[in-house]
Amino acid sequence: MASYINKNYLISDVVPAMILGKDVHINGRVALSEGLQLTASLINRLKLWGITSLFIREELFDIQAITSPTSNIQQQFFDTYANTVNIIKNAFENIRFFNEVAIKDLTLIANSHITPLSNAVGVINHLHMVRRQDDYTFHHSINVAVISGILGRWLGYSEKDINELVLTGLLHDSGKTKIPLTILNKPAKLTKSEMEIMKLHSVHGYMLIRALPEVSQQVSYGVLQHHERFDGSGYPLKIKADKIQPFARIIAVADIYDAMTSDRVYRSKLTPFTVVELMVEEMYEKLDPRICSVFLNNVRDYFIGNIVKLSDGREAEVVHMGHFIATRPTVRVIEGEFIDLEKRQDISITALIKA
Repeated sequence: MASYINKNYLISDVVPAMILGKDVHINGRVALSEGLQLTASLINRLKLWGITSLFIREELFDIQAITSPTSNIQQQFFDTYANTVNIIKNAFENIRFFNEVAIKDLTLIANSHITPLSNAVGVINHLHMVRRQDDYTFHHSINVAVISGILGRWLGYSEKDINELVLTGLLHDSGKTKIPLTILNKPAKLTKSEMEIMKLHSVHGYMLIRALPEVSQQVSYGVLQHHERFDGSGYPLKIKADKIQPFARIIAVADIYDAMTSDRVYRSKLTPFTVVELMVEEMYEKLDPRICSVFLNNVRDYFIGNIVKLSDGREAEVVHMGHFIATRPTVRVIEGEFIDLEKRQDISITALIKA
């Protein structure tokens, strides 16, 4: 059973998601009852009533939330994911060796393995916690396929289009099988000339699938254009906004999010909280703002309850994400203190411990 303490807070330090520890009385009558979860509008109402302080109920931080074993649901996801990585690894190695895509096999894999992963409860959190091997390309291909399927659902796409989106995500980096392994697996940042060779992967991927009768144009164009950007700064065609195919716009968002939240040989992964802030900065110039806003507004819901490490060394639970996409969250540390990171810009989230 959870244990609580009541702590007196100045009204200026009260933030949404806090729980009222004692009744609030106005003119001798109960205006707000103990146990009520406060919202921004309720806090503003308290200020208008002239309330200067109130008691907040604080649940004693459950250290088991950090150390508890993986749930059965999450472990099942991890097992299915690991099996899928091995299958995709073999499929991509066959592409490199035979110079052709076994599209029927990959379509079956997308439908029977990856789409179910995208439907899993808590899928975004599972992806953050999955143990990745060194094979970045295979993990990334699966993750982009999963995230694209989720995003397609958030955008209201039909099941047929969602299945094609998942396939596009799976194939979006298939052209990397045509990139020399010395460049693909280089344990350092690529040189300018090496990067130009790497950028050809989207064209290679398109060339591998464009003539296959089982592949629709929206899939092949999604593979070709997933690195194009709204301001024309992308590649390979440097096309802008309305010239970029819708599937490519979706894959671009999924690709960026997974790439930045993944460890790379030349840099460590960023926290999803940092990635959301960075994506907001690019949302109106490089990415489709409608697609990106739908993704960011929905993905933030997964962060509630995450256990994180703060820049001051403390561990905390995310309890509130704020009303705007770029708003930094409110967290509760082990000692019970609530910290609004939007107000406390001197403190940041440095690592995701448990999702």
